[in-house]
Amino acid sequence: MKKNLTFSKLLMLVIVAVLPLSMMAQEGKKIAKPAEKYWYIQADGGLSINHGDLANYNGGIWDDFNHFKSVAMEPTWNAHFGIGYQFGKVIGLNLKGGYGLLSGHKHQQALVMNDNADHTLWDLGLDKTNYIEGDLNLTFNLFNMFNYNPRRVINLVPHIGVGGIYYKAGVVNQLDADDNVASERAAAKTERELNFNVPAGMEITFNCAPKFDIFLDYTYVFTGTDNLDQVAKIKADEEHRIINDKDMYSQFNLGLRYKFNDPCDIDRMARESKKITYKVNPDPLVEGEDGNVCFDVIVTIPGEYFEKQAVMNLQPYLAYNGGQIDIDPITFVGEKVKGEGDFRVPYKEGGEFTKHYCMPYQEEMANCELKGDPMFYVYNGTIYPTQDEIVKNVYYAQGATEHLANGVEQAWIEVDSTYDVKTMQDNLVKKLTYFFNKDKYNIGDRKKLNNEADAALKDLLNAGVTDFEIKAWASPEGEEGHNFELSNNRDNAAEAQMKKIAKDKNIKINGKGYGEDWNLFIELVQNSNLKDKDAIVNTVNNAPNKQKAVKDMCAIYPQLEKDILPQIRRAEVFVNEPVEVVTTKTVKVKRPKR
Repeated sequence: MKKNLTFSKLLMLVIVAVLPLSMMAQEGKKIAKPAEKYWYIQADGGLSINHGDLANYNGGIWDDFNHFKSVAMEPTWNAHFGIGYQFGKVIGLNLKGGYGLLSGHKHQQALVMNDNADHTLWDLGLDKTNYIEGDLNLTFNLFNMFNYNPRRVINLVPHIGVGGIYYKAGVVNQLDADDNVASERAAAKTERELNFNVPAGMEITFNCAPKFDIFLDYTYVFTGTDNLDQVAKIKADEEHRIINDKDMYSQFNLGLRYKFNDPCDIDRMARESKKITYKVNPDPLVEGEDGNVCFDVIVTIPGEYFEKQAVMNLQPYLAYNGGQIDIDPITFVGEKVKGEGDFRVPYKEGGEFTKHYCMPYQEEMANCELKGDPMFYVYNGTIYPTQDEIVKNVYYAQGATEHLANGVEQAWIEVDSTYDVKTMQDNLVKKLTYFFNKDKYNIGDRKKLNNEADAALKDLLNAGVTDFEIKAWASPEGEEGHNFELSNNRDNAAEAQMKKIAKDKNIKINGKGYGEDWNLFIELVQNSNLKDKDAIVNTVNNAPNKQKAVKDMCAIYPQLEKDILPQIRRAEVFVNEPVEVVTTKTVKVKRPKR
């Protein structure tokens, strides 16, 4: 054949090279992973490569890419749009249509034009045949034949189809030794011709997202015509046409596919099962006065984690040296699962779920550990209550074993127990403020107000607060640069005062001066009882020199200087952590005998 079966050789080489990797990619399980069936749309485009009589290459398949340009040195291209359906693990079907161009040239070869054997020609070029094609293609996912994985990053997908080509042959030119056009040998066809074609190729698919694939495709298209380039080869030593005279072309394309699937990736959920957090109350487990061990298992599932069609079976058990005691499993179901479990998990929000347990104390519970095994599967119409039934009936993914709580010790007595309790103190301030006189940064100038701030700071330090932030400000009159420097000095003064109060306590302070506080000035004026407060705000906001405008307003309205501006000259201290107080309590509890 014209390319000496180079496409077939490439196909076999790729299969032999990659097949062992596919077979080793994933450990098999007794129950096969359920196959996803879905519709998809796709689009692709790229190079059109002529394999007809006017094609100047004699090497292997790689030589195609050196000669895909036309006589006019313009690349020939093609593009397709299609729709398809994936029937399961391996087989798919798609219908696609497209448009493309073909060109090429040939030297040192006797050629026959339009079946006229009396006029054999040399050194011809084609510019350009255009074609419309439509194909129905059968696809095969080679990797999934041996090991199904819908989330595999790379797949190898050969395809073969049947369809039609509706083409119009281009101009055939006489060429000189430098590929320049010497004369026109045949004009472009004025009417299109219809013939069948058989596409066969190989696609390398990259699964970049659950619903998106990017793919590279190389396809050979065998046609039923020899008129794509208006010429046919003849043997140099005999005036006879060669036996295999049908034109062929190939396409090397990059494409994007969107899948209308509803993916349920339980393998991802199992890999990321550590995102689920568990808490048991009480921990360690305690035997009550009635001889029962009662506790709550609290499971927190993050948002955008729990697949909508997934089911999770959490099997808690008490593990001890030599065995384990299984307790009732907890079943979580995704929001689209029709069956009922213990809890339904919204995909976006996730949630916190609590299961209460109570069981008689047994000797085996001595020095045990409460653990949990999460197991995930895709809902198939049945909710399986135990993990043994899941293993027997459905494909599953096993999450990491979790330590939930320490277990119960065997012999107990009542003893006094002293422990620390941390409680939130809502009555403690979350912010305190140091005030300063005009153009000053001495805390002692306003001793009464700042003594109140010192007292509040001492309460916070006694409560164990160590992390603070300072924001210092200046009133908006005077020069802007000076006010910024003044606010920094007030920040330093507040920090020095805090360290003086803290003495040898190790505290963390982050502080900064912010210059003039225009926002607070406007807010205080608007909330004041000044008669012309709206006029003051408008005048200051629209003034080219706002600082001067404030000074002028102070001369007209003394209340600004007396009541408004002093509230702005300040350094605010914020608490950067929850305010907790540690208290000590003594209670009667059960403790193991020593």
